[in-house]
Amino acid sequence: MAINATKYDSDLVLKVQTDTDPGTGEPIVRLRRYTRVKPEATHEAVHTVGEAIAGLQLHPLVDITRQDDLRLESV
Repeated sequence: MAINATKYDSDLVLKVQTDTDPGTGEPIVRLRRYTRVKPEATHEAVHTVGEAIAGLQLHPLVDITRQDDLRLESV
């Protein structure tokens, strides 16, 4: 059976270091999620926006990710 995947939604996720665990010294990382990104936006455009938003954050940026939702339909 063939499956058709259609992208219908996308999120921009910024991972920022908010603190350091005093017991282990490991960084504490929190997610800042920005929903309703246009699915047709290029990865470069989403990354550029992520960097711009990260520049406004109080906490240092760890990573920029994009999460896409796909609708799966049998053909």
